[in-house]
Amino acid sequence: MAALIAGLNGPPIRRLKRTWEQVNARNTAQLDDLEKTLDTAHNFTAYKSLLSSIQPPCVPFLGVYLTVLTFIQDGSKDILKDGGLINFQKRQKTADVIQEITKFQGQPYNLTKIQTIRTFIEESLANLDNAPDFWQLSLEREPREREDEKMARLLQESGFL
Repeated sequence: MAALIAGLNGPPIRRLKRTWEQVNARNTAQLDDLEKTLDTAHNFTAYKSLLSSIQPPCVPFLGVYLTVLTFIQDGSKDILKDGGLINFQKRQKTADVIQEITKFQGQPYNLTKIQTIRTFIEESLANLDNAPDFWQLSLEREPREREDEKMARLLQESGFL
């Protein structure tokens, strides 16, 4: 899910304004919901809430956990000021995050190998060196508009011209 959102929000895709205008409103609403789910505000609260309702097996987005672990590491002292004692609360928070990660590894996956999909993935990975320049493709699909062209198009689309 995170990779899908990142791909669709990359500059070569996001700049395609006229193309985005043609995307079905239901589909853009679904994308908005996905983006809200992975919103980083309040420490990924929406994502964590959704994840807590899912029964393993599941492949959670590891970036969320790495972010939380970084906040724990950077935001708490290893040794408490009073008396030089070890900060066990920091260790407990770290252990809780690691335990949550391992929760999703406890159930086996019941996966079936689908050869056509596997072949597609293997061929795509093999051709990464020959990947097109997505920015250039984006510019070919929708060349940059001058401001006067943009204004004329918007006026025409709104029915003023």
